Amino acid sequence: MTKKITDLLSVFYFVLVVFLAVSVYYNTELLTCISRVLCMVLIVGIYLLNSNKKDKIYLYSLLSCFISVLLFFFNQSETGVLAAGLFFIIYRVLMIDIIFKKSKTIRVIPVFLGSVPFFAFLLYVVFLTHSSLGHNFYPAIIHVLLISLMAGVVVSNYILEDDVKNIWLLTSVLFFTIMIFVFIIERYYIEIELFKPLRSVTFFIGQYLFLRYMILSEHQTVIDLPLETIEESVSK
Repeated sequence: MTKKITDLLSVFYFVLVVFLAVSVYYNTELLTCISRVLCMVLIVGIYLLNSNKKDKIYLYSLLSCFISVLLFFFNQSETGVLAAGLFFIIYRVLMIDIIFKKSKTIRVIPVFLGSVPFFAFLLYVVFLTHSSLGHNFYPAIIHVLLISLMAGVVVSNYILEDDVKNIWLLTSVLFFTIMIFVFIIERYYIEIELFKPLRSVTFFIGQYLFLRYMILSEHQTVIDLPLETIEESVSK
């Protein structure tokens, strides 16, 4: 029964992501807001349905993310973006805390080497747009540091233990990195209409992949979410 409900919710989630991309592209604000809220609710619902441990830190991180999404949507001013960015930093810090706690081994050199490419790339993007960032320059630097640290730990985990959950985690971080790149370029450098829906799609796909990591890390056996056959083939 749980599997069927989870499959249904997951399919509905990706339908919503596609719907969100279309609504963002055509700038229909009400539908965009509803889609984003429902996507966050579904992430929480799928997690609570499949989790035995109910990690409070993960739930707090989703709450911080939800507040950030609402602030950014309803207040597009520099102050609103700054406030949304601060809640997003809290969300990212809590995610890093989760990854650290679930990592079997943390080695400084692999983490550092894994962080460097992400840090160099995103830092270049930030300095490319620094004249337009204004008060958001320092929060942007903090975002770069956090996502780079997160990426370093994830890459290190994948090298030391290339199992299915770390594959989903690594893929999730890649999507989050693309999202940050697209957001900074689209908002502060050059406005490209296609970047707006791309930003939403990469963010919510990254959210779903991180959700998979959370569930897989809590269970010894794999939960039957969509794409299960891909997981099995990868693990083999």
